[in-house]
Amino acid sequence: MTQTPAPWGTSRMRPYPATAALPAFTPVIDPDTQIAVIVDENGRTVELGSHGTSTNGVTPTQTSPGDGATPGGATDSDVTESYDQDQSSG
Repeated sequence: MTQTPAPWGTSRMRPYPATAALPAFTPVIDPDTQIAVIVDENGRTVELGSHGTSTNGVTPTQTSPGDGATPGGATDSDVTESYDQDQSSG
């Protein structure tokens, strides 16, 4: 009877390192600004660092001559790109 060797990765396995319990943070809506803020277990606002939002888009446009009843004529097409990013402190 042949014995199958253990997979090579099992020799590299170790127990997980000890972990520390992190305090719980809760998202809430600020009633004055209507913006989500994060509070800790004591009700204090927590700053999670700067981040921003952005939007971008590509809007294709195309024109065709006439009413389409007859072929021919010139066509034109282009693409308009837009990109907007808010100001975030970093």
